[in-house]
Amino acid sequence: MPAETFQTWVAGESLPQWQLQEAKNRLSAVVKAASQGQPQLVTVHGQAAAVVLSPQDYAALLEAQVPSPRLSEALACPVLADEADVLFKRDAASNPRRGDLF
Repeated sequence: MPAETFQTWVAGESLPQWQLQEAKNRLSAVVKAASQGQPQLVTVHGQAAAVVLSPQDYAALLEAQVPSPRLSEALACPVLADEADVLFKRDAASNPRRGDLF
């Protein structure tokens, strides 16, 4: 993703940008700024490649994620089970017995 697009994607917030080589040469400055709560954008050939975050910012991102349930958990959900009775209720006419087919 181009760095400019990434900047817009991050709610218009302008992150300090570092080309990869410069970030490698000045890694301590990149880490220091990130550890002070200012994320740092690293680019490769003008494309957003990585964002350096403080441990606190990273932990906050992990906590903010809504975990997606496993399929088995979703199917076992009581709400789904209750609705399934209504959604899949069949009357006798739509559920022929084996002998009725011939």
